[in-house]
Amino acid sequence: MDTQEKLAELRRIMDRENISAYVISGTDPHNSEYLPAPWQQREWFSGFTGSFGTVVVTMDDAGLWTDTRYFIQAERELQGSGIKLHKLRVPDAVDYPQWLLENLPADSKVGIDGFCMSVNDTRVLKDTLAAKNITVKEQIDLLGEIWLDRPHLPLGPLARLRDEYAGETVADKLAKVRRFLDTNHGNYIIFSALDEIAWLYNIRCDDIPYNPVAISYALVEREKAHLFIKKAKVGADTAASLAADGIELHDYHHLALYLDSLSAENTFLVDTRTCNYAVYNRLANRFRLSEVVSPIPLLKAVKNDTELEGFRRACRKDAVALAKFYYWLEQRIGKETVTELDAAARLGQFRAEDPEYVSDSFETISAYGPNAALPHYSATPEHQAELRPRGLYLVDSGAQYLHGTTDITRTMPLGELTDLEREDYTLVLKGMIGLSRLYFPKGSKGCHIDLAARLPLYMRRRAFGHGTGHGVGHFLNVHEGPQSIRPDLNAQDILPGMVTSNEPGIYRENLHGVRHENLLVCQPDEENEFGVFYRFETLTLCYFDTSALAVDLLDDEEIAWLNAYNERVYQETAPSLAPEIREWLRAKTAPVSR
Repeated sequence: MDTQEKLAELRRIMDRENISAYVISGTDPHNSEYLPAPWQQREWFSGFTGSFGTVVVTMDDAGLWTDTRYFIQAERELQGSGIKLHKLRVPDAVDYPQWLLENLPADSKVGIDGFCMSVNDTRVLKDTLAAKNITVKEQIDLLGEIWLDRPHLPLGPLARLRDEYAGETVADKLAKVRRFLDTNHGNYIIFSALDEIAWLYNIRCDDIPYNPVAISYALVEREKAHLFIKKAKVGADTAASLAADGIELHDYHHLALYLDSLSAENTFLVDTRTCNYAVYNRLANRFRLSEVVSPIPLLKAVKNDTELEGFRRACRKDAVALAKFYYWLEQRIGKETVTELDAAARLGQFRAEDPEYVSDSFETISAYGPNAALPHYSATPEHQAELRPRGLYLVDSGAQYLHGTTDITRTMPLGELTDLEREDYTLVLKGMIGLSRLYFPKGSKGCHIDLAARLPLYMRRRAFGHGTGHGVGHFLNVHEGPQSIRPDLNAQDILPGMVTSNEPGIYRENLHGVRHENLLVCQPDEENEFGVFYRFETLTLCYFDTSALAVDLLDDEEIAWLNAYNERVYQETAPSLAPEIREWLRAKTAPVSR
């Protein structure tokens, strides 16, 4: 079926169920950003391939709500589908709960799949619709009737992450969770977020592309810990290893049965940001609940010394692969055909030469010229560009190594540039350097330091619409919280040990896009009469091509930082490169001056 046929079938079922609107969420039972195959319902239904968005269908309308990263992509992918784009994070934006309130008659019914919406999101929807007595019917998976070839749960093998990589034992992590349990007077705490479970139990899997997590739930009580997972995924050695850590195995689909076996006198701690509404209802109907913020996101965001050394190793390995890649590319541009997908595949091959490489950490964004104006552009065999010896080429990529995760963007010149391309390239780099060099007081939130990356663009009346920085997991999800660097308030302080991206950009539709991205780790700096100050250590290692600069836009301190950074890239990368690439990189990292 095409999208219009799916719309017609869904509306037929909605009419039968007396539902005026149906919400197709952009997540799974674990509130994941990237989805395992059985829950890629938004993409299957609408054709939209972005990582954020919600589809809403009424009897005479249908829409996709997504943000600035995907406007151009969504317009293209939704063309002819019967689904309209609704833009979020722009002035006067109306999100789908308010839109439903404005467009549905009083006393209507809205259907959702309660397993695929968090408690918090469901509450927002219910509270908004209550003004017109519109009710929400939960636990209704209407797509199951028409998605006949829906994939099954993946059965890739579960593995343990050795302590030499994790830097902390499961016993130590469980002790921290149990202290939290005691402090909050709970008998059990339930975990739904897959990266939290992976971190807690030192387990890894490949159930979601690029995210080394396993589809599962976890329960922790005072004396025991439990993992709910497809048992076919767990080999005998892994099962024995988990048992040695005091973790009992249960089938993934037996969570409700296990809960029903427990005394109703128990108190459960629940994070309503990640727990799905269906599981929450099951708990609420039997136990006392205490709503808390899970302790794990902050615990795993502050990396230990072993994890940080793993990040440094990963970034050095990435530096070698990237040097090989950009040398390979420069030898071919203008001499043979290289497409965006060709280049992305070759970069992946260079990374895969390392024995501790596991996978890429997300789908590589390989975007030449106007395609780079889409911040989350995705090349396809049908829609991709050939790289030419002119203009700018943006590559946003990363890797999962057993000891760390990388995420790096470089925008490289492939030949002659316009003055505007040089200006944008340099102003974005100025912003990145500004944040990299920043000293800031203890207690600073991401919004307090975000301006450092945007100011050079603002002063030229330019801007970008996405966040400046996100947390990065340790051999886990490339996007994690609780910290972020962006203009809107996030109450989480930036703390020593947090690894965060630094990625300002600028995007000009039909012309070009520029983004530079490094990973930073917050470090203590000094304490004086004004308080405690922090700074950033730059982890990522890959040269910035100085031939693209409008050097007069840089001040002396920025030039000094850039020269020192490029020299560091050479010194840490050259010993692992062949002589001809080493010589090439020496020229690329030569100092610049005004």
